[in-house]
Amino acid sequence: MSVAQNPLLGPMRNSMGNFTVYTLNGMNIVRSKPFKVKDAKSEKQLNMRARMTLFAKKYHELGPIINLGFPEREVTKSPQNMFVSVNFTTAFVMVDKLPVISYPLMLLAKGSLPPVTIPQALIDAGGITINYDARALLPEVTATDEIIACALLKSGGLLMTRQFIGYAPIGTLHLNYPALQAEQVACCYAFVRSGDGSKASDSVYVEVKS
Repeated sequence: MSVAQNPLLGPMRNSMGNFTVYTLNGMNIVRSKPFKVKDAKSEKQLNMRARMTLFAKKYHELGPIINLGFPEREVTKSPQNMFVSVNFTTAFVMVDKLPVISYPLMLLAKGSLPPVTIPQALIDAGGITINYDARALLPEVTATDEIIACALLKSGGLLMTRQFIGYAPIGTLHLNYPALQAEQVACCYAFVRSGDGSKASDSVYVEVKS
């Protein structure tokens, strides 16, 4: 960018060639534009763009969960950065040479706590009922830590619940959605988060049955 103040030229505006000129605070401002914009479209670059587009969509849909799922991160990285980082090479399958997210491979949380074991998840009249094995989390996880579960609907809606793990050997979570049908559910996940919010477990994909 260049700045010119010339009484002979006076105010200037509009474009000529690869230059754009306008007047600001009595000065003529000149900006140059590249003659040719490179838009590389190799298969690898298109693959990476497609993945980033899919990640942006999933963060839009699952942001409230992802923001809880990556507390063990560097201060310079956001939960969204971590979500992309841990999934970029592992959460996709290729269909007709295009990347497609595989929900069982995708992580919504990652950390040092042990992953939760889900013996059963069923759709009932009230929504989704998830049973989890609290005994398998001991001794790293205590009753005052919490378990978080979510389900993404194909319509784009997000069901979410979080509660203290408690003392029962087998705990129960409810994702409330009356008259829910199995075909409406895109994916379901659960993970553990410490009571002080400083740690999390890897999320587990939950297979929901009717």
